[in-house]
Amino acid sequence: MKKSIFKSYLMWILAVIISAAGINFPAQAQTTGNIRGKVIDEQGGALPGASVKIKGSNKGTSSSTTGDFQLNDLKPGSYVVTVFYMGFSPVETNVELKAGQTLVQNIRLVTSSVALKGVTVSGVMEGQQKALNQQRNADNIKQVISADLMGRFPDLNVAESLQRLPGVTIGREQGEGSTVQLRGTPGGYTNININGEQIMGTQELGQRNAQLDLIPANVLASMEVVKTLTPDLDGDAISGAINLKTPTAISLKPQLSVDLGGGYNKLRDNSNGIGNISFGRRYGATEDMPNGKLGVTVSGSYYKTNNGYDEINAQAWQLKDFADGKGGIYFPTDIRLVYLENERTRMGATTTLDYSFSPTTSIVANLTFNSLDNDATRYRKRTRMQTANTTFANGVYTTTRGRGYNEVLDRQMRNNNINFSLEGETMLSKIKLDGGIFITGSNFDQRAAAYNYITGNVPLTMTSISGDYIQATGTTDAKNNAALYNYNTIEANDFKTEGRNFVARVNLTYPYKIGDNDAYFKMGAKVKRMSNKRFRPLSTFVANYSGPAGVGNLNNFKGDSEVSADFLDNNISFGLGVDKDATIGFFDSNPSYFTQNADQKQISIDSYFYDAEENVVAGYLMNRIQFKRLMLLGGLRVERTDVDYDAKLVNQDGDGKLTSSVPVNSKYNYTKFLPNLQGKYDLTKNMVARGAVSFGYSRPNFNDLVPSRVVSILNRTLTDGNPDLKPAFATNYDFSIEQYLSNLGILSVGAFYKHINKFQYNSVVTLAGTEFPDAAAYKDYLYYKTYNGDLAKVIGVEVNAQTNLTFLPGILKGISLYANYTYTHSRADALGRKKLRLPGQADHTANGSISYTLKGFTLQGNLNYNGAYTSTLGTDDATDVIRAARYQMDVNASFRITKGLTIYAEGVNLTNEPQVEYFGERSRIFTKTFYDYSARAGLKYRY
Repeated sequence: MKKSIFKSYLMWILAVIISAAGINFPAQAQTTGNIRGKVIDEQGGALPGASVKIKGSNKGTSSSTTGDFQLNDLKPGSYVVTVFYMGFSPVETNVELKAGQTLVQNIRLVTSSVALKGVTVSGVMEGQQKALNQQRNADNIKQVISADLMGRFPDLNVAESLQRLPGVTIGREQGEGSTVQLRGTPGGYTNININGEQIMGTQELGQRNAQLDLIPANVLASMEVVKTLTPDLDGDAISGAINLKTPTAISLKPQLSVDLGGGYNKLRDNSNGIGNISFGRRYGATEDMPNGKLGVTVSGSYYKTNNGYDEINAQAWQLKDFADGKGGIYFPTDIRLVYLENERTRMGATTTLDYSFSPTTSIVANLTFNSLDNDATRYRKRTRMQTANTTFANGVYTTTRGRGYNEVLDRQMRNNNINFSLEGETMLSKIKLDGGIFITGSNFDQRAAAYNYITGNVPLTMTSISGDYIQATGTTDAKNNAALYNYNTIEANDFKTEGRNFVARVNLTYPYKIGDNDAYFKMGAKVKRMSNKRFRPLSTFVANYSGPAGVGNLNNFKGDSEVSADFLDNNISFGLGVDKDATIGFFDSNPSYFTQNADQKQISIDSYFYDAEENVVAGYLMNRIQFKRLMLLGGLRVERTDVDYDAKLVNQDGDGKLTSSVPVNSKYNYTKFLPNLQGKYDLTKNMVARGAVSFGYSRPNFNDLVPSRVVSILNRTLTDGNPDLKPAFATNYDFSIEQYLSNLGILSVGAFYKHINKFQYNSVVTLAGTEFPDAAAYKDYLYYKTYNGDLAKVIGVEVNAQTNLTFLPGILKGISLYANYTYTHSRADALGRKKLRLPGQADHTANGSISYTLKGFTLQGNLNYNGAYTSTLGTDDATDVIRAARYQMDVNASFRITKGLTIYAEGVNLTNEPQVEYFGERSRIFTKTFYDYSARAGLKYRY
């Protein structure tokens, strides 16, 4: 029945799309006409977000990202079309419209000689100009980053570009921005879209939000951060949506852009290189379609770097009373040093073809591909002091039964995403009909093997358990004495994740009037089939060394005597490393010396597997009416979700041996009703007030839903799924005031409140061995599981300021300022705990930037600050994992040699600011990671 309903909706939408692409209705059947065109600058470049109105009426629209506009359902007669665009002089154009005619009228604007008198309009200002105009004329609350504005900062990928906006915090991977959170809520509460439709995440833990380090910023035309959803947008995004827009050809003149650069990574003393190219042009201009019938754009990006990180982590703290009069304290039983070197390669490509059959009928096809490869070698040292066997006397913690581990990991990760979309629109008399088909596929493939050497029982001592660089030492020098170590275990951690999303949608827009006020009614339907699958191939295994002890001694496989003398920003040394090639070669040449555990292999494969599918059928109704200064938009969206997932429920005995592996299937459905009301009021010509009341929900991550159990022996972690998880549901209230400045700036303040029921959160505890049947087999393992909380309330304020100080005298007028600040406060109830901070919510986030432009030279300094937040909930405040506050300082400079040629230089993370997590208290380190700075220089050519 479910598939039948899905197919019925799909066939209907396909029929509408085909009609939109191929049907032209005779003009003489129409009694009204339309005005279409493009708003361009003096060089013919598109101006997105321009306000286009019919003088003397409330009829108006704004230009698209390609500068196109359309004014529909106009009676025959004479009109004055007015165009307003910040930074340009307003224009009025007289037109004569006939019955049934679609008049194409391009409008060229000239830079204002008042606001920008005596100032060279640099790339900094051009980026602000396009972004602010689109934001100003939007019906909802959103921020826009144009391609020009992205180029203002030294950001390589989408996540890093987004971190510059109010209310955005990012997570990092391999030293780059990777994941995004909005307004203090978990990352899964934000949809990541390309051209309006969601791309699927392929992270190991089944997160829905895609990793944005996969996508280079250079292949995009713009990015939108939508903070208040309208009824025609997907409702499963409590925090909002990030929409990545690919470029479309905008000019009959060929447009070419080339960017070549190279640089240096300090931490691994190695190089990086980047290359970007894009080309666009329109063809086939006619009298009816002066902008051309066919548009072609092609963009490509390539980036390669040799980077890495240094890390110390102590992720197993256990409570013990050492009988020293202090009561119970937390003791770090497992301390790890990690040295990783990595070759990272990112590629992106996009091509767009658009074709206009007539002034009112067109189609657009886009194909986008992104890939991110990481080839890493990781050296890891571990010292383990079992808390139960550790004593304290004379200020020293001592054990005679410590263990040392020396490991090397060989890992390859391949992450890619491909998106295809086909969209069409047409006019049926006065009705606008548009629709599209979208297909996205994401894949993540990891091949990783960890080779582990271990000591027997060795004496270890610690003189301090507080601070960032705690270490266990001993008289036997377990850090460097190879004779203590023997080949122990090999764990092949291979896995694949696959995400798919197929979407078909159709929308109908009907313009009408209520008195003298222009309005439109819009309705639409969508079907969406999302799937996410994770599995381990048969190459996965766990093998234990069973050969001669002398042969397997680390003396035979010693690597560098000192892997890194300036490890962790020169705070400690790493010590002896493992020879990776010799270690792997020995295993390949001597398989008889290793015993594979068939039970552990099957447990690893079966417990890791899930195959989830969600079918969504959605429909909406909405109405927009424009009064003189007031715009009101309201509607209702309804979404039904059918969930179907397969997994395997693995059972083990007290010794950890496999007793059964049972396939399980679960099916259920739910329906969400999502009312929506938004308003915008023009207080003055350049001041806008906005408000919204909306409802949204967010689905749990795929991996969190399935009844699976994943065990890592080497990492001593256990992760359980939770099939009882429910979607979170939120009521959202938003308000903002925006003052747009004549010198291409903005001053704005906004407030938001979210009332979230059944929010999801991650929990981590150390297993005591009694939590569930057979838990004794995993005593002292870290236990991860996701739960529903009861209620969370999030309130926040966003302040944004951008201005160009053109009023200053002389050369000082080239100074530009950019700053934003977000304060967020939350209260959440979970695990019987009250008034918690919602996991992922930082109290303070901020950005600051100052730039100076003189003729062709621009210099800019940037500061980004992310406040502290709870990353994982424990059983109480003392066991929560907190990600500490972090700031990052970047700088970039450029010089325009000719009109089309620019040289540039940029530096990232100049102060080598680490990323830190701690266990309950700042003195108890959980993770500290250094990435150091990187620098690049190159040239850009525009034609």
